[in-house]
Amino acid sequence: MAQRHACIYLCETVASTLHKALLQSVAEKGSRLREVRKDLLRELPGMTQRWFQGPDGCDLFLWYDEAKGLSKIQLTFEKRAVEWSAAEGVRTAQLVSFNPLRPMEDQGRLVFDPRPDAETLDLARALLENASVDDVTLAIVRRRLGLR
Repeated sequence: MAQRHACIYLCETVASTLHKALLQSVAEKGSRLREVRKDLLRELPGMTQRWFQGPDGCDLFLWYDEAKGLSKIQLTFEKRAVEWSAAEGVRTAQLVSFNPLRPMEDQGRLVFDPRPDAETLDLARALLENASVDDVTLAIVRRRLGLR
């Protein structure tokens, strides 16, 4: 019985250590977000967008509809995503990567979780706490994603 408790304690300690390391990693990536110049972004009629790019697929996108205002937010990191839209609310997802061996069949895409994933939301919160993004934009993103 003592061995079982020791094993459980060890497993919990390892999991906690790994989670802390992941939190530190996403926080560091958030601190490296930089806004991409607007003239480099794709232009769509009636829409504007902002893109904050970081390392290793860490990105924050905001899409604005000229008539309705902010219409969508997407935060990607660690092959995960947190997304908000007026139509869908807050959702989390896993990024399924592009497979170069099957370029016509397998495209990078988001596979949405059945309900928002708590760990993904915790990681997103840590990333945004350290994000190099202006205070007004951060407040809007946190509020829409429910990450206060």
